[in-house]
Amino acid sequence: MRRLLNILVVMILLAGLLVGCSSNKEQSQPQSPSNQNQQATTYPLTIVDDTKTNVTIQAKPQRIVSLLPSSTEILCALGQERNLIAVSQWDNYPTDIQKKVEFVFADSLNPNLEQLINLKPDLIMFWQTSQVSIDKIRALGIPVVVLDSQSIAQTYEAIEKVGQITDSTQQASRLIAQMKAKEEEIQAKLAQLSPQRKSKVWLEVDSQLYTAGSGTFLNKIITKAGGQNIAKDIQGWGQFNSEQVIEQNPEIIIVTYSYVDKDAIQKIKTRKGWQNIEAVKNDQVIDIDNDIISRPGPRIIDGLELMAQAIYPELFK
Repeated sequence: MRRLLNILVVMILLAGLLVGCSSNKEQSQPQSPSNQNQQATTYPLTIVDDTKTNVTIQAKPQRIVSLLPSSTEILCALGQERNLIAVSQWDNYPTDIQKKVEFVFADSLNPNLEQLINLKPDLIMFWQTSQVSIDKIRALGIPVVVLDSQSIAQTYEAIEKVGQITDSTQQASRLIAQMKAKEEEIQAKLAQLSPQRKSKVWLEVDSQLYTAGSGTFLNKIITKAGGQNIAKDIQGWGQFNSEQVIEQNPEIIIVTYSYVDKDAIQKIKTRKGWQNIEAVKNDQVIDIDNDIISRPGPRIIDGLELMAQAIYPELFK
Protein backbone atom coordinates (compact mmCIF):
# COMPACT_ATOMS: atom_id res chain seq x y z
CA MET A 1 0.00 0.00 0.00
CA ARG A 2 2.86 2.39 0.83
CA ARG A 3 4.44 1.61 -2.54
CA LEU A 4 1.18 2.48 -4.30
CA LEU A 5 0.93 5.73 -2.32
CA ASN A 6 4.45 6.71 -3.31
CA ILE A 7 3.72 5.96 -6.95
CA LEU A 8 0.58 8.04 -6.98
CA VAL A 9 2.31 10.94 -5.21
CA VAL A 10 5.11 10.95 -7.76
CA MET A 11 2.67 10.76 -10.66
CA ILE A 12 0.68 13.68 -9.29
CA LEU A 13 3.79 15.71 -8.61
CA LEU A 14 5.19 14.94 -12.09
CA ALA A 15 2.12 15.72 -13.96
CA GLY A 16 0.44 18.08 -11.64
CA LEU A 17 -1.54 22.19 -7.44
CA LEU A 18 -3.40 24.62 -3.75
CA VAL A 19 -5.66 27.22 -2.72
CA GLY A 20 -5.11 30.87 -2.11
CA CYS A 21 -7.79 33.17 -0.93
CA SER A 22 -8.71 36.70 -0.15
CA SER A 23 -11.27 37.65 2.43
CA ASN A 24 -11.33 41.31 1.43
CA LYS A 25 -14.61 41.71 -0.44
CA GLU A 26 -13.68 45.23 -1.49
CA GLN A 27 -10.92 43.94 -3.78
CA SER A 28 -11.47 43.75 -7.51
CA GLN A 29 -14.07 41.27 -8.72
CA PRO A 30 -12.98 37.83 -9.96
CA GLN A 31 -12.07 37.82 -13.63
CA SER A 32 -12.14 35.00 -16.12
CA PRO A 33 -9.10 34.91 -18.45
CA SER A 34 -11.27 33.82 -21.37
CA ASN A 35 -13.18 37.08 -21.09
CA GLN A 36 -10.11 39.29 -21.07
CA ASN A 37 -8.43 40.92 -24.03
CA GLN A 38 -4.68 40.99 -24.45
CA GLN A 39 -4.12 44.32 -22.76
CA ALA A 40 -1.84 44.73 -19.77
CA THR A 41 -3.14 43.19 -16.58
CA THR A 42 -4.61 45.64 -14.10
CA TYR A 43 -3.79 45.11 -10.44
CA PRO A 44 -5.10 44.42 -7.86
CA LEU A 45 -6.30 41.35 -9.74
CA THR A 46 -8.73 38.81 -8.33
CA ILE A 47 -8.98 35.48 -10.11
CA VAL A 48 -10.77 32.24 -9.33
CA ASP A 49 -8.34 29.33 -9.11
CA ASP A 50 -9.13 25.68 -9.80
CA THR A 51 -10.45 25.17 -6.28
CA LYS A 52 -13.08 27.85 -6.94
CA THR A 53 -11.32 30.14 -4.46
CA ASN A 54 -10.93 33.87 -5.01
CA VAL A 55 -7.26 34.82 -5.04
CA THR A 56 -6.29 38.49 -5.00
CA ILE A 57 -2.89 39.54 -6.31
CA GLN A 58 -1.97 43.10 -5.39
CA ALA A 59 0.76 43.71 -7.98
CA LYS A 60 2.61 41.90 -10.73
CA PRO A 61 4.40 38.94 -9.06
CA GLN A 62 8.15 39.45 -8.84
CA ARG A 63 9.02 36.60 -6.44
CA ILE A 64 7.22 33.37 -7.30
CA VAL A 65 7.52 30.01 -5.55
CA SER A 66 6.31 27.15 -7.75
CA LEU A 67 5.87 23.77 -6.09
CA LEU A 68 4.19 22.22 -9.12
CA PRO A 69 6.30 21.16 -12.14
CA SER A 70 3.62 22.01 -14.68
CA SER A 71 3.25 25.51 -13.24
CA THR A 72 7.01 25.97 -13.39
CA GLU A 73 7.02 24.97 -17.06
CA ILE A 74 4.18 27.37 -17.83
CA LEU A 75 5.88 30.26 -16.04
CA CYS A 76 9.14 29.66 -17.88
CA ALA A 77 7.39 29.36 -21.24
CA LEU A 78 5.78 32.76 -20.60
CA GLY A 79 9.13 34.43 -19.88
CA GLN A 80 8.67 34.52 -16.10
CA GLU A 81 11.75 32.43 -15.33
CA ARG A 82 13.53 35.47 -13.91
CA ASN A 83 10.77 35.85 -11.33
CA LEU A 84 10.97 32.26 -10.08
CA ILE A 85 12.78 32.16 -6.75
CA ALA A 86 12.06 28.58 -5.64
CA VAL A 87 10.85 25.26 -7.05
CA SER A 88 10.60 21.66 -5.85
CA GLN A 89 12.97 18.78 -6.43
CA TRP A 90 10.54 17.46 -9.05
CA ASP A 91 10.85 20.57 -11.20
CA ASN A 92 13.37 19.47 -13.81
CA TYR A 93 12.36 21.46 -16.89
CA PRO A 94 13.82 23.69 -18.16
CA THR A 95 16.73 21.44 -17.33
CA ASP A 96 18.75 24.10 -15.51
CA ILE A 97 15.88 25.67 -13.56
CA GLN A 98 17.00 24.34 -10.17
CA LYS A 99 20.38 26.03 -10.62
CA LYS A 100 18.77 29.39 -11.29
CA VAL A 101 16.47 29.66 -8.27
CA GLU A 102 17.30 30.64 -4.72
CA PHE A 103 15.96 27.49 -3.11
CA VAL A 104 14.80 23.97 -4.01
CA PHE A 105 12.21 22.36 -1.75
CA ALA A 106 12.79 18.66 -1.10
CA ASP A 107 9.22 18.17 0.12
CA SER A 108 6.60 19.75 -2.08
CA LEU A 109 3.74 18.05 -0.24
CA ASN A 110 4.58 19.72 3.05
CA PRO A 111 7.08 22.51 2.30
CA ASN A 112 8.95 24.09 5.18
CA LEU A 113 6.77 27.01 6.19
CA GLU A 114 9.62 28.95 7.80
CA GLN A 115 11.60 28.69 4.58
CA LEU A 116 8.60 29.88 2.57
CA ILE A 117 8.31 32.94 4.80
CA ASN A 118 12.04 33.66 4.60
CA LEU A 119 11.89 33.66 0.80
CA LYS A 120 9.32 36.48 0.92
CA PRO A 121 7.34 35.39 -2.14
CA ASP A 122 4.45 37.40 -3.51
CA LEU A 123 2.88 34.34 -5.17
CA ILE A 124 2.91 30.60 -4.46
CA MET A 125 1.89 27.97 -7.00
CA PHE A 126 0.91 24.92 -4.92
CA TRP A 127 -1.05 21.73 -5.52
CA GLN A 128 -4.12 20.12 -4.04
CA THR A 129 -2.79 17.94 -1.26
CA SER A 130 -4.38 17.40 2.16
CA GLN A 131 -6.65 20.10 3.53
CA VAL A 132 -4.30 20.44 6.51
CA SER A 133 -1.38 21.33 4.22
CA ILE A 134 -3.56 23.71 2.23
CA ASP A 135 -4.71 25.52 5.35
CA LYS A 136 -1.14 25.87 6.60
CA ILE A 137 -0.04 27.50 3.35
CA ARG A 138 -3.08 29.75 3.24
CA ALA A 139 -2.39 30.94 6.77
CA LEU A 140 0.87 32.54 5.63
CA GLY A 141 -1.14 35.35 4.04
CA ILE A 142 0.59 34.96 0.66
CA PRO A 143 -1.49 34.59 -2.54
CA VAL A 144 -1.67 30.92 -3.48
CA VAL A 145 -2.98 29.67 -6.83
CA VAL A 146 -4.03 26.13 -7.74
CA LEU A 147 -3.90 24.86 -11.32
CA ASP A 148 -5.55 21.45 -11.31
CA SER A 149 -5.83 20.83 -15.05
CA GLN A 150 -7.43 17.50 -15.93
CA SER A 151 -7.45 17.79 -19.71
CA ILE A 152 -5.68 19.51 -22.59
CA ALA A 153 -8.51 22.05 -22.78
CA GLN A 154 -8.03 22.89 -19.12
CA THR A 155 -4.29 23.16 -19.72
CA TYR A 156 -4.96 25.93 -22.24
CA GLU A 157 -7.11 27.66 -19.64
CA ALA A 158 -4.33 27.35 -17.06
CA ILE A 159 -1.78 28.91 -19.40
CA GLU A 160 -4.20 31.74 -20.13
CA LYS A 161 -4.76 32.28 -16.41
CA VAL A 162 -1.04 32.36 -15.61
CA GLY A 163 -0.58 34.82 -18.45
CA GLN A 164 -3.15 37.09 -16.87
CA ILE A 165 -1.67 36.74 -13.38
CA THR A 166 1.85 37.58 -14.58
CA ASP A 167 0.91 40.29 -17.08
CA SER A 168 2.01 38.15 -20.02
CA THR A 169 -1.28 37.61 -21.84
CA GLN A 170 0.21 38.12 -25.29
CA GLN A 171 2.87 35.47 -24.66
CA ALA A 172 0.17 33.12 -23.36
CA SER A 173 -1.99 33.67 -26.45
CA ARG A 174 0.93 32.95 -28.77
CA LEU A 175 1.86 29.81 -26.86
CA ILE A 176 -1.70 28.49 -26.87
CA ALA A 177 -2.04 29.21 -30.59
CA GLN A 178 1.14 27.23 -31.30
CA MET A 179 -0.04 24.33 -29.16
CA LYS A 180 -3.49 24.26 -30.77
CA ALA A 181 -2.01 24.35 -34.26
CA LYS A 182 0.16 21.33 -33.46
CA GLU A 183 -2.77 19.54 -31.84
CA GLU A 184 -4.81 20.07 -35.01
CA GLU A 185 -2.00 18.60 -37.11
CA ILE A 186 -1.93 15.51 -34.90
CA GLN A 187 -5.70 15.10 -35.06
CA ALA A 188 -5.63 15.49 -38.84
CA LYS A 189 -3.25 12.54 -39.10
CA LEU A 190 -5.34 10.45 -36.72
CA ALA A 191 -8.43 11.27 -38.77
CA GLN A 192 -7.03 8.96 -41.47
CA LEU A 193 -7.84 5.97 -39.25
CA SER A 194 -11.07 4.11 -39.75
CA PRO A 195 -13.53 4.41 -36.84
CA GLN A 196 -13.05 0.70 -36.14
CA ARG A 197 -9.27 0.96 -35.88
CA LYS A 198 -8.39 1.60 -32.26
CA SER A 199 -5.28 -0.15 -31.02
CA LYS A 200 -5.44 -1.59 -27.51
CA VAL A 201 -2.91 0.04 -25.17
CA TRP A 202 -1.46 -1.10 -21.87
CA LEU A 203 0.13 1.78 -19.93
CA GLU A 204 2.55 0.63 -17.24
CA VAL A 205 3.75 3.15 -14.66
CA ASP A 206 5.45 0.61 -12.40
CA SER A 207 6.80 -2.92 -12.61
CA GLN A 208 4.08 -4.00 -10.18
CA LEU A 209 1.54 -3.32 -12.94
CA TYR A 210 0.05 -0.10 -11.66
CA THR A 211 -1.74 1.83 -14.38
CA ALA A 212 -3.99 4.77 -15.19
CA GLY A 213 -7.69 4.10 -15.53
CA SER A 214 -10.78 6.12 -16.33
CA GLY A 215 -10.75 9.72 -15.15
CA THR A 216 -6.98 10.10 -15.17
CA PHE A 217 -5.10 12.58 -17.32
CA LEU A 218 -3.08 9.77 -18.94
CA ASN A 219 -6.21 7.85 -19.92
CA LYS A 220 -7.43 10.99 -21.68
CA ILE A 221 -4.11 11.31 -23.53
CA ILE A 222 -4.33 7.70 -24.72
CA THR A 223 -7.91 8.23 -25.90
CA LYS A 224 -7.11 11.52 -27.63
CA ALA A 225 -4.19 9.80 -29.36
CA GLY A 226 -6.64 7.31 -30.86
CA GLY A 227 -5.87 4.42 -28.55
CA GLN A 228 -8.07 2.18 -26.42
CA ASN A 229 -6.82 1.92 -22.84
CA ILE A 230 -7.33 -1.66 -21.66
CA ALA A 231 -7.60 -0.29 -18.10
CA LYS A 232 -10.41 2.12 -18.94
CA ASP A 233 -12.92 0.15 -16.88
CA ILE A 234 -11.14 0.87 -13.59
CA GLN A 235 -11.63 4.25 -11.95
CA GLY A 236 -8.52 6.31 -11.31
CA TRP A 237 -5.24 4.58 -10.54
CA GLY A 238 -5.22 0.81 -10.09
CA GLN A 239 -3.23 -2.38 -10.28
CA PHE A 240 -3.65 -5.23 -12.75
CA ASN A 241 -2.28 -8.72 -12.42
CA SER A 242 -0.28 -10.40 -15.15
CA GLU A 243 -3.15 -12.64 -16.23
CA GLN A 244 -5.41 -9.64 -16.80
CA VAL A 245 -2.91 -7.99 -19.13
CA ILE A 246 -2.33 -11.24 -21.02
CA GLU A 247 -6.08 -11.75 -21.43
CA GLN A 248 -6.56 -8.21 -22.77
CA ASN A 249 -3.70 -8.82 -25.26
CA PRO A 250 -2.67 -5.18 -25.87
CA GLU A 251 -1.16 -4.24 -29.22
CA ILE A 252 0.95 -1.46 -27.69
CA ILE A 253 2.65 -1.36 -24.30
CA ILE A 254 3.69 2.08 -23.04
CA VAL A 255 6.33 2.22 -20.30
CA THR A 256 6.78 5.41 -18.29
CA TYR A 257 9.35 4.42 -15.66
CA SER A 258 12.50 3.65 -17.60
CA TYR A 259 14.10 6.66 -15.90
CA VAL A 260 14.25 4.56 -12.71
CA ASP A 261 14.69 1.16 -14.37
CA LYS A 262 16.82 1.17 -17.50
CA ASP A 263 15.96 -2.48 -18.19
CA ALA A 264 12.19 -2.04 -17.87
CA ILE A 265 11.40 -2.84 -21.50
CA GLN A 266 13.56 -5.96 -21.60
CA LYS A 267 12.06 -7.20 -18.34
CA ILE A 268 8.56 -6.81 -19.77
CA LYS A 269 9.47 -8.75 -22.89
CA THR A 270 10.79 -11.67 -20.84
CA ARG A 271 7.91 -11.94 -18.35
CA LYS A 272 6.39 -15.37 -18.09
CA GLY A 273 3.44 -15.70 -20.45
CA TRP A 274 3.90 -12.29 -22.06
CA GLN A 275 5.67 -13.60 -25.16
CA ASN A 276 2.31 -14.20 -26.86
CA ILE A 277 0.99 -10.69 -26.22
CA GLU A 278 0.70 -8.86 -29.56
CA ALA A 279 2.75 -5.89 -28.34
CA VAL A 280 5.62 -8.14 -27.27
CA LYS A 281 5.48 -10.34 -30.39
CA ASN A 282 5.63 -7.26 -32.62
CA ASP A 283 8.23 -5.41 -30.56
CA GLN A 284 5.80 -2.65 -29.66
CA VAL A 285 6.92 -2.08 -26.06
CA ILE A 286 7.73 1.63 -26.05
CA ASP A 287 9.18 4.00 -23.49
CA ILE A 288 7.72 7.51 -23.25
CA ASP A 289 9.00 10.22 -20.92
CA ASN A 290 6.47 10.40 -18.10
CA ASP A 291 7.08 14.11 -17.53
CA ILE A 292 6.09 15.01 -21.08
CA ILE A 293 2.88 12.96 -21.25
CA SER A 294 1.58 13.65 -17.75
CA ARG A 295 2.34 17.30 -16.98
CA PRO A 296 -0.48 19.65 -18.00
CA GLY A 297 1.81 22.35 -19.31
CA PRO A 298 3.38 23.65 -22.54
CA ARG A 299 4.85 20.27 -23.51
CA ILE A 300 1.62 18.29 -23.25
CA ILE A 301 0.98 18.47 -27.01
CA ASP A 302 4.46 17.02 -27.53
CA GLY A 303 3.34 14.27 -25.18
CA LEU A 304 0.17 13.72 -27.20
CA GLU A 305 2.27 13.44 -30.35
CA LEU A 306 4.62 10.93 -28.72
CA MET A 307 1.66 8.83 -27.64
CA ALA A 308 0.04 8.97 -31.08
CA GLN A 309 3.37 8.09 -32.74
CA ALA A 310 3.78 5.11 -30.42
CA ILE A 311 0.30 3.77 -31.21
CA TYR A 312 0.20 4.59 -34.94
CA PRO A 313 3.79 5.00 -36.16
CA GLU A 314 2.71 4.60 -39.78
CA LEU A 315 0.89 7.95 -39.59
CA PHE A 316 3.88 9.87 -38.28
CA LYS A 317 6.74 8.77 -40.51
